[in-house]
Amino acid sequence: MTQQQDSKQDGGTSAPVSRRRFLHVAGAAAGSVAVGTPLRAAAQDATPAISAMAGELASTTLPSSWDQETDVVVVGSGAAAFAAAVTARQAGAEVIMLERAARPGGTTQVSGNEYWIPNNSLMLAAGRPDPREDAIKYMARLAYPQLYDPELPTLGLHERNYDLIATFYDTGSVAVDAFEEWGALYSRVQASFGYSPEGDFADPDYSADLPEDKAPYGRGLQPDPDRGEGGTIPDQMGAWTDQNGVPLLTEHRVVGVFQNGAGEVVGVQVETGDGLAAIRARRAIVFGTGGFTQDAVKSLNYLRGPIFAGCGVPTCTGDFVDIGLALGAQFGNMNQAWWLQGPLELQLQSPSLTGPDIWMPYGDSMVIVNKYGDRVTSEKMPYNERSQTHFYWDPPRREYRNLVQFMIYDEAVAQDPTEFAFRYPVPLPDDSSDLVISGDTWEELAANIDARLDSVRGQGSISARIGPDVRLADDFVDRLGATIERFNSFAETGVDEEFARGSTPIQIAWGGGTERFEQLANPTMAPFQAEGPYHCVLLGGMTLDTKGGPKTDTGARVLHANGQPIPGLYGAGNCVASPAGQAYWSGGGTLGPALAFGYIAGQNAAAETEKVVD
Repeated sequence: MTQQQDSKQDGGTSAPVSRRRFLHVAGAAAGSVAVGTPLRAAAQDATPAISAMAGELASTTLPSSWDQETDVVVVGSGAAAFAAAVTARQAGAEVIMLERAARPGGTTQVSGNEYWIPNNSLMLAAGRPDPREDAIKYMARLAYPQLYDPELPTLGLHERNYDLIATFYDTGSVAVDAFEEWGALYSRVQASFGYSPEGDFADPDYSADLPEDKAPYGRGLQPDPDRGEGGTIPDQMGAWTDQNGVPLLTEHRVVGVFQNGAGEVVGVQVETGDGLAAIRARRAIVFGTGGFTQDAVKSLNYLRGPIFAGCGVPTCTGDFVDIGLALGAQFGNMNQAWWLQGPLELQLQSPSLTGPDIWMPYGDSMVIVNKYGDRVTSEKMPYNERSQTHFYWDPPRREYRNLVQFMIYDEAVAQDPTEFAFRYPVPLPDDSSDLVISGDTWEELAANIDARLDSVRGQGSISARIGPDVRLADDFVDRLGATIERFNSFAETGVDEEFARGSTPIQIAWGGGTERFEQLANPTMAPFQAEGPYHCVLLGGMTLDTKGGPKTDTGARVLHANGQPIPGLYGAGNCVASPAGQAYWSGGGTLGPALAFGYIAGQNAAAETEKVVD
């Protein structure tokens, strides 16, 4: 029995709690602070203490003997790592997987486990073609909007970035079909969560309103638990690797790599409970170790905005960033992340926050405002776009004016009985939540918000803090009143003249949900009640995880600063520079490229020749 099988018997992966599952449950249960605590505790208890890596990150002094040898070493156990391990093993290579945490699966295991795959077989079988040229345009426009021009060669993108997107289109569907053929991952179309125009098939892409999106339904897939062993990628692929002789060694943190005299990567140094070990990779090493959100120093220095937490498990501290720097790798996309929004007070309690995040703020008579009482965007935009408003720098005031935001709703929303998938953090009428601040009048609500801010003043997490300037403006109540008055007028007409709320397919599909939505001029908007009580939840910016790191080519080979591949070294997933650039193409936009490039990495790693270690 492998160590992975041991951990399953101990309950390590038998009952995963995904973000989507959490949100669905939370919509029908209390949204209190206590709800998130078991999830955080489970992740932290299962993980070694976060510590800096010691010793040489890249050594040309080879060990006198190796503790273990294999053809391909795969570092990590999320989607990218499992895809690489399965593919390399299927190609005939001997494979060992190394996981830093006590339990396998990484952030993938506690994610929604949706993977976005253009031109996949299931959408084609449903009669929904996905033309290559248009799909690449859609991805390019969102990934690099500052460069995109459909009339230019490579659509205005740098050639490498264009090629990575094209490779994802060409390979993603091939990889998913191969995994199914091998019995490693069985897929089905991700079902609709809300009020999709194609509700019997799928939800729309997050930017289905763009003219480049010619196939907005059916790209999102998920593991089919009725055919595979479990409902997550690590569950199904872990069962396959168990059955096919791939050891998965937990509590094995890779803290460095070995290179031979030719500069080829030939092994890894591993920190275990019994001390350091040296493991030889005769052919290649593949990293799929996740991002760096949980390293506060990296997040502060690299990310383009302040965050309080991330969904990444505590081991997501960017080990491959450190190793890549030591190897002289090129780096890219370090300022970008898969952005998210969540309850501020939970973020202050734990930087690793899996479960209680806010995909789509619930309610029709609901707005999100900053400390000046002003709306900052359409509240129903997808989380990746909406959450970036937390990073707006106000030049005259020299402050992040939207650092903390305030989700404000009335009693009609509070008393609405709908058990909607995205109701969290608004509790059901018979429940309560410590996250919710209430007041019978706007003045009382504002006073209670200020008191709550005072109660957390000075607290911080990751790269942001509740400093002395995080308080409501003196004229907050007046400006909020003007904001509500404008919003009410927009709700009456059904047209949000400020931020076009409810104007795109995803905003309608996910942004309705209340009992009265079919009666409204705009299903995402309703006028606020003239009398209280009114309610508020404090919001902060966070990540699902980061998506920058060493650059790779279309073969998933890690690139040196000189532009050439570092021999024997591959990477995929959130530990490398994402082909998505700044984009979140749709649900599953994280795991889709991870599976595709993990598959490519596994293929190429298995095809490498044996490296000399004399």
